[in-house]
Amino acid sequence: MLDDRKYLLEAFVEAEKSKEEGTYPIGAVIVNSAGVIISRGRNRVFSDCDTTAHAEVDAIRKSGLAMLDPENKKFLKENFTLYTTCEPCPMCSCTILLCFSIYRVVWAADDNQIGAMRKFKEGPHFLDKFNKISCEAAPFRDLEVRQRKMMADWSIGRGYTDTTWQHDNEILERID
Repeated sequence: MLDDRKYLLEAFVEAEKSKEEGTYPIGAVIVNSAGVIISRGRNRVFSDCDTTAHAEVDAIRKSGLAMLDPENKKFLKENFTLYTTCEPCPMCSCTILLCFSIYRVVWAADDNQIGAMRKFKEGPHFLDKFNKISCEAAPFRDLEVRQRKMMADWSIGRGYTDTTWQHDNEILERID
C-alpha cells in the first residue's frame, strides 16, 4: 500500500505537467515487478492537439521495448502495474487490455462520468455512447477476405500456424 502511494505521487508529477501545459491534469506511470518505473505519461490532448493523447496511452507508448519484442514480433507479457491519477476511460482501458503486459491498475480518483475500468469489469456499459455511432460491418466481401488474408499471413509469419484469421478466411473463400 505504501508503494502504491509512492507511485501514485509519481503519476501526480506528470499530472502537474499536464496542468501547466493547459490540458487535462492526468498523469500515469508504469512500474515493473521490481518496483522500477519503466515509463511516464501525461495527458497531452490539447498540448499536442491529439484526442488520443491520454496519460495512460502516453505511458504505454513510451514503454514499447519493455512490452514488445520487435525482432520476433511478439508481446512480452510482463507483469506491470499502471498507476494513474484518474480512473482510465474506455479508450485507455482497452489500450491497457491490449498491451498484454499490465496486470494491475491503480488510480487515485474514480471517474463516475467516463471512467471505464470498473464498468468494464462489471459488464456491458456505455451503450448510450455506442448507440450514437453507426457501424457498417464488413460491407464488401472481397475487402474482408483481403484483410483476413493479410492478418493470417502476418500471424503465420510470426510463427502462429493455427490462426483464426486463416480458418475464417478459408471459410469465406469456400463461400465465394
